[in-house]
Amino acid sequence: MLWYKRSVRFWDALQEGDLSGTYQRYHPGVSVMWIAGLGLRIYAVAHGWSGDELLNPPPGPLGRRDYPDEAGVAALSIVIAACVGLAYVLLTRLTDWPVAFSSGCLLALDPFYIYLSKMIHLDAILASFMLISVLFLICYLQHKMRSDLILGGAFAGLAFLTKSPSGFLLPYTLMVIGYFSLSHSLTLRDSSVKSSEKGHRCVQLLWGVVRTMGGWGIVAGLVFFLVWPAAWFAPLDTLSKVVQEALFRAEVPHHDVFFAGRVFDDPGWLFYGATIAWKTTVITLPAICIALVFLVLQWRGGRDVRHMWWLLIYAGGFLLMMTLAAKKGERYVLPAFLPLDILAAWGLNRMARTVGRCNRLRNQSWVPAAMIATAFVVQSGVVLEHYPYYSTHHNSLLGGSRVAQRVLSLGDQGEGLDLAARFLNSYPGAERRTVGLQKRFIDSFERDFVGRTRRINEPGVDYRVFAVNVNQRGLNAEEWERMWEACQQEGSLWSVAFDSVPYVWICPAYPHDPAVFTIDHRLDVQLGDHIGLLGYRLNSTQLSARDALTVTLFWQSDGRLVEDCHVFVHLVAPDGRIAAQHDGVPVEGERPTWDWRDGEVFQDEHILSIDPSLPGGVYTLSTGMYDHLTGVRLPAVSPFGDRQPEDRIVLQGVWVIAP
Repeated sequence: MLWYKRSVRFWDALQEGDLSGTYQRYHPGVSVMWIAGLGLRIYAVAHGWSGDELLNPPPGPLGRRDYPDEAGVAALSIVIAACVGLAYVLLTRLTDWPVAFSSGCLLALDPFYIYLSKMIHLDAILASFMLISVLFLICYLQHKMRSDLILGGAFAGLAFLTKSPSGFLLPYTLMVIGYFSLSHSLTLRDSSVKSSEKGHRCVQLLWGVVRTMGGWGIVAGLVFFLVWPAAWFAPLDTLSKVVQEALFRAEVPHHDVFFAGRVFDDPGWLFYGATIAWKTTVITLPAICIALVFLVLQWRGGRDVRHMWWLLIYAGGFLLMMTLAAKKGERYVLPAFLPLDILAAWGLNRMARTVGRCNRLRNQSWVPAAMIATAFVVQSGVVLEHYPYYSTHHNSLLGGSRVAQRVLSLGDQGEGLDLAARFLNSYPGAERRTVGLQKRFIDSFERDFVGRTRRINEPGVDYRVFAVNVNQRGLNAEEWERMWEACQQEGSLWSVAFDSVPYVWICPAYPHDPAVFTIDHRLDVQLGDHIGLLGYRLNSTQLSARDALTVTLFWQSDGRLVEDCHVFVHLVAPDGRIAAQHDGVPVEGERPTWDWRDGEVFQDEHILSIDPSLPGGVYTLSTGMYDHLTGVRLPAVSPFGDRQPEDRIVLQGVWVIAP
């Protein structure tokens, strides 16, 4: 929700003419705020909302505020999808149609890319703009069309407006332009050329590099300053803030990064390599390895595959830059995934064509296409299997999530918490419940749950919800660690697993284990569909005149009863008449059945006063429940499936001693 609110404030500042107000963050995230904010404004106009209502939506029927963040996500998704399509178009100019089409498919079916595209955040749009800028640059150097250079600089400017790691485009672009200029200046090596002429050509070469790089940089700079109104107000101050914060953040590590079973400030050199290994798929990881082999072989064979080498260098260089930075997070390396997807597509096509040239298959022209189609079908199945929680995918070649949970953190966006909220919302009276959560995910859970949300260690909560991400990283462990141990020992009420690994647990914060109660006589009789009588306890089995019989009943419910049911306890004389009774709301009127929680065990006392005039003898003690509105008793069924006569549960005989 951070960039949701920043996008709304950005557009508010635009409407009010407050140029300085368009500076919301050092990242700077301007492109995201433009795009997502536009989607939110369209939603607001369509629903008659103001900007204030976007920040504080009107409460719904249950008092919950529904933020229309889907409108911002949709706007970003359209732009990201357009970038995937544009990447396909540019790749048709760099390579053949099958490779371009395969690249577009793998980009669109990258689960890590999809996952980060499903939120109002920076990484997916950053990776998209950086890739398009690089592809335009390579197209310019291959075809020498000035429009490619201009568009490449424009997308670089959009990337600079998104997030500071896009600064990698500066040295990368300079390196690529310099290499291409040198490779086209072979005459410098000609011994017949005079030294003075060589010097002149060297100056021309340097001027060509400066001119090309300068043109690219001017366009990128113009886009940066023209699209960000804060830069009109104070250009130097705005740029200085972005650069200083970027350098500072690169040197300050994230705290509590989980890696390889431990928690680090800086997890080190292997972190991003492990991220790529587990976040690629059963198709793309082998295909990348195959592409590397073919790159080496075809380079030695004299084929021009420089465009693929430049994509590989782009991925590797960005990976190296992020590895050198102290601040690390899995999503930060997304820009390296997109060129690797293109390399994977190129490797798949090269392998298919190589297989198709085998002697036995030369006449089977359909074989290469069938191989690639099969790869796409497998990739689609792998991705869609994890819908809509794409981040729960981990490469099955490396053991999937079962192994990945010991290497990388899971559930970074609280995957499964929405399902936990939906489960609790299904209970009658859920709006009266209070749920305690670990601090990191309180806000996200609060948006889906109809009841109250508190910190996990606050008193008075009905349920406690634990998330795997916080458990792995040990965030604020002093608040919840003891409660988590108790939850593991007693068992959770509900949990959800992805790829066979649990992500979220719901644990009751109320008594729910019958073993902790002293139940002298177990019954396990079912009353209706939602309540069970676990057993009972008596203060005595022999009563004399003026004694009181205390009957303690132990109930357990599934929390889904909506009726107001009352308990009756009868002491029946040998002649069949009721000698003493007690009826009423359970737990001395404090806990009506419509307020019972799932699995909660109730200790419900009923006191029967004995009439001193009763004749001595054995009296029968019985109990049951009835609907208070209709007077109809709940069906009472024994553990063996036998329905009790008159839906009355006979407890035992009680000896009454005559005066």
